[in-house]
Amino acid sequence: MKKSLLILGSIAFILGGCNGQAGEEQEPVGDNNGGGNGAEEDNGGETTEAGDGMELYEDNCLSCHGGDFEGGAGPALDGYDSDEVMAAIEEGPGSMPADIVTGDDAEAVADYVEEEAG
Repeated sequence: MKKSLLILGSIAFILGGCNGQAGEEQEPVGDNNGGGNGAEEDNGGETTEAGDGMELYEDNCLSCHGGDFEGGAGPALDGYDSDEVMAAIEEGPGSMPADIVTGDDAEAVADYVEEEAG
């Protein structure tokens, strides 16, 4: 019985590590994915590429604020400037969690929202 559980646990561990993407090529970290102009900004050893704001928005904000910034569970974002977006990201008004993204990522999202929805 213990041997069977050990074997099943090992199989589950191995399959869990495969993540269903065996043999697929993954995008390199920091790839621009066609967004922006490919420019990089130096941030104390870390870089934030142009276009990261869009990807971060899609990953963290789109589900509440919509693909066209039209709102939904969260308010519409048209007319917001980057300072207002940064304040909202840091404070987490209403049901929005505070610091959903931080640092350079938060700045990239704020800049993206201002450029695209502002």
